[in-house]
Amino acid sequence: MKGREFKDAMYDGLAKLLKALSNPYRLEIIEMLSQGEKSVEGIVQTTTLTFANASQHLQVLKNNNIVKARKEKQYVFYSIINDEFLSLYQHVIKYAVQEIAELEKTLNRQREDNNASNAVSLDELETMLQNKDVLLMDVRPAFEFEFGHITGAMSVPMNEMMSKLKSFSKDKEIIAYCRGPFCVLADEAVRILSEQGYSIRRLDEGYPEWKIKNLN
Repeated sequence: MKGREFKDAMYDGLAKLLKALSNPYRLEIIEMLSQGEKSVEGIVQTTTLTFANASQHLQVLKNNNIVKARKEKQYVFYSIINDEFLSLYQHVIKYAVQEIAELEKTLNRQREDNNASNAVSLDELETMLQNKDVLLMDVRPAFEFEFGHITGAMSVPMNEMMSKLKSFSKDKEIIAYCRGPFCVLADEAVRILSEQGYSIRRLDEGYPEWKIKNLN
């Protein structure tokens, strides 16, 4: 293989991988699967995609070794191919928010609209959890919590939050987290509970970022 032929082949393969990522629906699917495996039906319930469209996007991701699949009875379950890709994806998100002014502005506006600007970093969280006056709240759906969660967290899905309000002490500071920096569940939790008089902040990132940080 000549030098030019080799380079063309390598860069073509790399371009195919990046092309597979250059779709907003596929990026959202990756965020969903970073919480744990899901069936096509589960992805459809969480996104605005139809079954056919979700299946097509998943096939593109699978063909490019971004996700893997397993079959159980009549259902097909998908998950992220490995933690190495998940780490790469997190680096892309971090770089994009830091270097693309429009994304940073949009993220900041979302946080400000929900009184969630004063977010807690993962490093800060480790120190805060040593304080017994802090409550770590996972506001993702219960089945995502069961797949994996930050050590010491309590599962309080958004649809159960109002019914559980009386069990939360206003003497404790609450840290809410969800799927990651683009997940709006933690922002909504901050807005709702702060309006009820609770001291609450959101975690800047989410469970997948904590998971990768604790693998290193």
